[in-house]
Amino acid sequence: MEKAPKALVMANVCLWLYFWAAFAHSSYPFRPDPLGHPAGTGYTFWGHSIAVVESALVYPFFRAIFYAGFPSFALATFIAQALSPNLLLNSFLWGISGGGWLLLAVMVLTVLQWYLIGYVVRKLWRKWFGPETGIRSEAPTSGPIPPATYRL
Repeated sequence: MEKAPKALVMANVCLWLYFWAAFAHSSYPFRPDPLGHPAGTGYTFWGHSIAVVESALVYPFFRAIFYAGFPSFALATFIAQALSPNLLLNSFLWGISGGGWLLLAVMVLTVLQWYLIGYVVRKLWRKWFGPETGIRSEAPTSGPIPPATYRL
């Protein structure tokens, strides 16, 4: 149980690696929506977009990230809307849309989220079940090995 925070963070990193590979595979060239949505809607990185005209949740990789990092999505969206209500809809900065910046913030927050979840699980485990037990690489405590067992 000592390794719970590290294991959860590594699982989160693997999920994000899957996400970015699937994003690269599923993205399409950015073009403003002909239906009148403002430029920057969706998740756009240097000309590659998803969710400009469709919901991002139609993609399985986005659903996985959204549900695994829902607290991080909620916190990042709340902060972004509090700081600038228009940030999520129609802005580009360095080739990344407002939604893209939100996604990058969520990526950072999910690492913290899963570390904290692992930390709490580890603390509760210790509280409920006592100190961890297991096989340790320590010398036996029964004393020295008798001389008769030595062989040359």
